[in-house]
Amino acid sequence: MSRFARLAAPFRSAFGFDRLAYWSIDHPRRTIAGFAVLVLLAAPGLLRLQLRTDGHALVPPGDPAVRFDAEVRRHFGLRDPIVVVIETPRPDGIFNPDTLRRLRNLTAALEKVEGVPRGGVTSLATEKRDRVYPGTLDFRPFLDVVPETPQDMELFRGDLAAIEILRGNLVSKDQRAIAVLVSAPNVLEGAGEPGGVNAAAADRVALCKRITEVSRRFESPGNRILVVGAPVAESLLGTHILQDLAVLLPLSMAIIGFVLWLGCRRIAGVLLGMIQLAAAQTFTFGVMGWLGVPAFLTTAVLPVILTTLALADEIHLFWRYQQILETEESRHPAAVRVLLSQMSRPVVLATVTTIIGFLSFLSSPLMAVRSFGAFAAFGLLFCLFWSLMVGPASLALLPPKALRRPAGRGTSPADRFRGFFTPLYRSPRRALGALALGTLLVSLGIARLRVQDSWLGGFAPKSPFRTATERVNHLFNGTHLLLVHLDLSRWRGEIGEVYEGQPGPLLDPPTLRAIGEFEAFLGRQPRVGGVLGPYAQLTTVSFLRYARDPKRMSIPNRPDAVATLIHWFDEVRGETRRREVIDDARRRGVITLFLKDPDYRQVAGLMATARRYARAHLEPLGVRIGFAGDVAVSQAMIPAIVRTQVFSLPLAQLGAWLVVTLLYRSWKVGLLISLPSSVAVAWMLGAMGWTDIPLGVATSMFCSITLGVGIDYGIHFYEVFLRLRREGTGGDAAVEAVAEAGPAIVADTVAIALGFGILGISQVPANARLGFLVAGALGVACALTLAGLGALLSGSQSEIILRDDETRESAAHR
Repeated sequence: MSRFARLAAPFRSAFGFDRLAYWSIDHPRRTIAGFAVLVLLAAPGLLRLQLRTDGHALVPPGDPAVRFDAEVRRHFGLRDPIVVVIETPRPDGIFNPDTLRRLRNLTAALEKVEGVPRGGVTSLATEKRDRVYPGTLDFRPFLDVVPETPQDMELFRGDLAAIEILRGNLVSKDQRAIAVLVSAPNVLEGAGEPGGVNAAAADRVALCKRITEVSRRFESPGNRILVVGAPVAESLLGTHILQDLAVLLPLSMAIIGFVLWLGCRRIAGVLLGMIQLAAAQTFTFGVMGWLGVPAFLTTAVLPVILTTLALADEIHLFWRYQQILETEESRHPAAVRVLLSQMSRPVVLATVTTIIGFLSFLSSPLMAVRSFGAFAAFGLLFCLFWSLMVGPASLALLPPKALRRPAGRGTSPADRFRGFFTPLYRSPRRALGALALGTLLVSLGIARLRVQDSWLGGFAPKSPFRTATERVNHLFNGTHLLLVHLDLSRWRGEIGEVYEGQPGPLLDPPTLRAIGEFEAFLGRQPRVGGVLGPYAQLTTVSFLRYARDPKRMSIPNRPDAVATLIHWFDEVRGETRRREVIDDARRRGVITLFLKDPDYRQVAGLMATARRYARAHLEPLGVRIGFAGDVAVSQAMIPAIVRTQVFSLPLAQLGAWLVVTLLYRSWKVGLLISLPSSVAVAWMLGAMGWTDIPLGVATSMFCSITLGVGIDYGIHFYEVFLRLRREGTGGDAAVEAVAEAGPAIVADTVAIALGFGILGISQVPANARLGFLVAGALGVACALTLAGLGALLSGSQSEIILRDDETRESAAHR
């Protein structure tokens, strides 16, 4: 035996599954009992399963940008804000006692919410103004007393107007809305705690729900409450996913059951399929729970995917079993053995290629994507064992009449397929030319593809959260934060002794002024709603300290005077607030950029512009910059998505081609069988470009899914074609193959396409797009298999293409 033959041997014998199937037929009750015990052992793991939809789950944990963001947040004590907004339609805006009293009470209520850190709530009720209590040097908060009289309200209005940095951050630009910022714990802070980041993510989701519930209590006809921010988006995504599953999972099971009934027209077949679906879901997610693997945004759609794909084998098995019962004289359960002798190899190979498609996701740097690929493959492997062990065992126990197809009237499905495709196969070149032209035109749209990066894009355009976020972005500076880190560790100047605090380069007036020019430059860039940095904060402190003298809205000329300003910063706003801008060593600082719904290209351009400016104006002074914050982290996700496509797509294609090549001992046959699904991917990528559907974490996965699932159609078609050629039944083997295998392939496609298609009603647009894309791609793959592959194999075409490959295949069978 040649080396190639030895390599191909396991593939040709269906990896020993045929032996397991025959054993199951002889020992049906033992087989069913064994699988039942296996599922029952896995079931308690469902209670341990956690849902994780935070943004850090969708970025590579080892990415330098992620590590840098975590270090900056830890050093400066920065946390993602949950933004609670009170908006009022009153003519005087927020300047009325009711709204201000409501703000003060809301702030006090949020400070008491479990999980909110001490000092983690910021609003006008906590911020201090430049007025002290009589006889003291203690500065008064804005709302220590709610202004009731017109005189007090006018005084309040003037004090608020004096602090320009509050406008657009705590008070809307039109002064009709006012914000409360609540610090949400960072997920990565839980890395060293019991339960790790998964428990921290769950705590953050619970905190968002508590804050939303408390905030809604303060809503009234004259005061609208909006709760937004990245932590809230993550919490709502998890809620939407669970709500989706409660609807989509039963609906997908009903659709698959209905398609299965259409295929076999027997309740017994539908019941067998439903039992398999329940077992596969329980086993897969139970094992995830036992292993402590959370359900990410990607794996949360896995129940629908498993429901859709789990019964693909059963459709082919039941269809062929009914054909055998109509033609075979063998007594039951011998007919089941005949079924397995014909179907075990294509079923195994079809499932293996699908599994390879999912395993290609293991090349992704995203843990959420790798988890999706691994457990999708794991679940399908369980389904394969079930189909070729429990399935035959069940058929062996059931009487033949339980699955025998009822006698029908009119033309059979096989005759209809034969009649439809015969004219097409008679002019194969014309058919193939039309398909090639269509492929070229549609594929041109690939050049128009764009990548989705905003978490806001995870919500439907008219959803309450998205409209609320867009409203807050309009009223305030923006809810997306890009942090510009200032590193002065290479600063070589000298700072003499100062009376207040530790000396450092951020006390140097020329350096601070250069940073101020940088802040002003950033504020002029597109999509930047506002900028807060060391210069803006210190000049505001100077302005207020010196009785709002406009000439004092500047940096003093001496380092010790700057040190005094920092001291006053600590006295008025507190050391915690100051450490969010300037560290204790005075060697590092943070500039916060507020952005309005930015996209990847705009942020990349902004960061590149900032780096160029820093190289020209700051680095000569010893100031280097870096980027952190939720926007910077999302920028790290985009290359990861691209890498997922770059690596998973060719891996899935190569793996599927290699398996089929080893099976049929011909690279040409491998290419023929894998070609329809590959072309289908090009069709859908082109369609995404033409219809402006973005490529995101979820939608990027459809390619490998299509390659893994779509190649099944070619395997089943070619396997029937090859058997008919060997048997020499006469006529065109391609026409007879489409008559025998075509109905099952179409039923399989309809079931899977409908199963994925119901994702289209998901509240999460990314999942809805994934469903539509997979459904469309598999529909195209089915059409290309029956029309394109059938045309290539019809008549004399197969002689030209296959030549001696078929001879080797037939010899191997004999």
